Amino acid sequence: SSEVEIRCGYHTWRPQWLQSFNTPNFLVFFMGLYSLVLGFVVNGIHNVNISTIERRYDLDSTSMGFVSGSYDVSAAVLAVVIGYYGSGNRKPRLLSFGIFTSALGSCFMAMPHFISGTYALGTAPEKTCVSIHEANNTCAKDTDGTVNMYLYMLLFSQLLHGLGGTTLFTVGVSLVDDSVCSKKTPLYLGIIYGCNILGAGLGYIVGGKLLNFYIDYSAKDTVHLIPSDPRWLGAWWLGPSVAAFLQIITVIPISLFGAELPGAKEIRKTRVSQAHAPTSQIKYQHMHIVRMTIIVLRNPCFVFITLAMTMEGMFLSGTAAFLPKFIQNQYGTTASSAAILSGIAVVPAAGGGLVLGGYIAKRFNLTVRQIIKYLICTCTLATLGCSILWIRCDADDIFGVTVPYSGLIAPCNSICQCDTDSFEPVCNRDTKLYFSPCHAGCAVQKGTEFMNCSCVDELAAATDSPDMNRILTTEGCRLPCHLLYVFVFLLFCAMAVTFMAIAPGDSIQLRCVLEEHKVLAQGVKTLIVRMLGSFMGPILMGKLLDLRCEIWREKCGQQLSCWLYNQDGLVISIYFYILTLKLLALFFCILALKFYQPPPSLTKTILVKDPNSKSPVDQLSETDHFVMKPNYAKSD
Repeated sequence: SSEVEIRCGYHTWRPQWLQSFNTPNFLVFFMGLYSLVLGFVVNGIHNVNISTIERRYDLDSTSMGFVSGSYDVSAAVLAVVIGYYGSGNRKPRLLSFGIFTSALGSCFMAMPHFISGTYALGTAPEKTCVSIHEANNTCAKDTDGTVNMYLYMLLFSQLLHGLGGTTLFTVGVSLVDDSVCSKKTPLYLGIIYGCNILGAGLGYIVGGKLLNFYIDYSAKDTVHLIPSDPRWLGAWWLGPSVAAFLQIITVIPISLFGAELPGAKEIRKTRVSQAHAPTSQIKYQHMHIVRMTIIVLRNPCFVFITLAMTMEGMFLSGTAAFLPKFIQNQYGTTASSAAILSGIAVVPAAGGGLVLGGYIAKRFNLTVRQIIKYLICTCTLATLGCSILWIRCDADDIFGVTVPYSGLIAPCNSICQCDTDSFEPVCNRDTKLYFSPCHAGCAVQKGTEFMNCSCVDELAAATDSPDMNRILTTEGCRLPCHLLYVFVFLLFCAMAVTFMAIAPGDSIQLRCVLEEHKVLAQGVKTLIVRMLGSFMGPILMGKLLDLRCEIWREKCGQQLSCWLYNQDGLVISIYFYILTLKLLALFFCILALKFYQPPPSLTKTILVKDPNSKSPVDQLSETDHFVMKPNYAKSD
C-alpha cells in the first residue's frame, strides 16, 4: 500500500519507533555519511596514493589519469539509464545497491597489495659504481616480462566506485529534492556535496598519515629507508581497506527508507515550476527516453550551465588527482606531508564553500537568473586565483639534470653503467646533488656515506678546489621550500571561491527544467560533466606531467615511472591549461544568462500604481515605486 511505501523498514517489518527517523534531516544525514566515505576513498585516498602506486607498479601519470577517470566513465555511461529508471519508487533500492557496489570497488582497489610481492627497492642497497659485467648480469636477473595486471584491477575498482557514485548524485539528489521545499534544496545539496569534499579532505589527511608507515609490514624491521627518501613507499593499501568496511556499514540505514518520505506528495503540489519554457507539450507517460533527452538538451540554460560545470569538473578532477604529487615535486616535501597539506587546503575551503554557496542561495531566495549572475562573479574571482601557481622555489641543482653537464652519464661515471632505476640523491656541503652514488662514480659505501667518488674528484680538479670534501651522503640534500605554506593558504582561498558556485549551480539545473524531466536532466548532466570533464581532467593533467618529465625511471632499457620533472615547464603548462578552463566556464555562464527564459507565469506581470506616487501611470519614471504581481494574482 501507499502507506507502507513511505514508512521505514524492510518488507512487512516497519515498526512505529523507526518512523521517527523517517525525516528529510535523517535522510540527508545518512546520504551525507555515504557521500563522505565515497569522497574519502575516491577523491582522497586514491589521489594521495597516486605517486606511491606509480612507483610501486611502474606506471606513468597518464595511466594513473585513466584510472582516476575510469570512475567517471561508469558514472557517465550509467547516469542517464539510472536517472531514467530511477524516476519511480526505486530510488532507495538503487541507492543501497550503489553503496554495496562501492564497497566492492574499495576491496578491488586494495587487492594488488595482497597479491604482489615484496617491494624490492625498499630493502635493496644503494647502487654504487660497478663494472659493466656485473651491471649486465643484474639486469638479466631483474628483467620481468610479465604483463602489469595491477593497472586493470585499479581500473575495475574505479568503475565499481563510479556505479555507486552516480546513484548518489542522480537518484539521491532527486530524492532529496522531492522531500523538501525548493528553498531548502540548495542548502541540503550543499551539505551532501560538502560531506563529499570533507571526505576527500579526510582522505588526504588520513592517507597522508598512513604513508608514514612502510608498505610491507612484514619487512619493516629490515628497511633502512626513511619517509623523506625518494625510494620510500607507504602503506597505501590501508585506506581502501578501511573504506570498504565503512561503506558496508552505511548500506543498512539507507536501505531502510521507503519509496519517498512522508509529506513529499504535498510538497510537489505546492511547488511552483521555474522550468525553462518548452517549445512543445508532450505527455510524460507517452514519451520515450530519447525524446525526453532531446527536450532537455533544447533547454539553453541547462546546456550552458552544464558546459560551465564541465570545465570546472575538468579542472577539479585533474587538480584533485595530482595536487599531492604537484606539491611533492614542486616544493621538495614527502608524499605524506604533501597529502596532509593538500587536505588542509581542500577540507575547510571546499566544504565551507559548498555550504556557504548553498546558504547564500537559500538566504536570499535567489531566482535562476540571480543565481547565474552569482556564478559569473565567482567564476571571475576563481580565474584570478590561477596566478598562485607562480609562487614556488627554485628547483634542486642536480648534476646532469638542472646543472650544465654532459647528461647523467659523463666520462667520470661512464664505466659504471648507471641506470635510473633508483633515485638516491647524494651530496655534501661543497657540491650540488648527484642523482645517485653510482652517477657520482662512488665505489665505496659506509652506512649513509660514499667515498672514492670519481666525479667529485673530477669536479675538484676542474674548479681548482683541492680542499673540497670528497665524501658524499644521502642526508640533508633536498632543502624544504618555505613558500609552500603561502601557496597552501592562497590555494585555500581559490578553492573556497570555486566551490561556492557548485550547490547554486546544481540547483539551477533542477529548477530550469520541467518537474517530470528533473531526474533525467540530472542523468544527462552527469553524463556530460563526467565524460567530457571529470574523465578527461586527470588524463590531460597526467599527460602534462609526463610531457614535462626530466628523468624517467628506467630498468633494463624499459621506461617506467617519472623521478624528476622540469619544474619551470610544468608550472607554465599547468597555468595556461587551468586558465583556459576557467575562462571557458565564465563564457558559458554568460551565455546561460543571455538565453535563459523564465516561464510565462513568472514573466507576465501587472503594474499597479503606488498610491504615494504623483505621476500618471503612463508617465512612471525609474524612481517611481510600483508593485509587480504575477498575471494570475488578483489586483485590488
